[in-house]
Amino acid sequence: MSKDLKKKIKEMEAAKRQSSATAQVAPETKISFDEWWIVLQKKKPMRPHVKEVIMADFKARGLGKEATAADYDKALELFGL
Repeated sequence: MSKDLKKKIKEMEAAKRQSSATAQVAPETKISFDEWWIVLQKKKPMRPHVKEVIMADFKARGLGKEATAADYDKALELFGL
């Protein structure tokens, strides 16, 4: 490879790193537990009494009535599903 080509590649990579570092990621919007539960039921149907058990577990883990879907999914994974 020529030195000019190597230099151009390094400059392009540096510019790409800079632009990705300055790009802001929009925070996920918070949804209610019930909204998240409806979406979950469409993916994986469960008996109605399981909702109360999962809700109690989430409260014990510090999740409120509203959180991001990612937070609920992570807590569900910790719950064991």
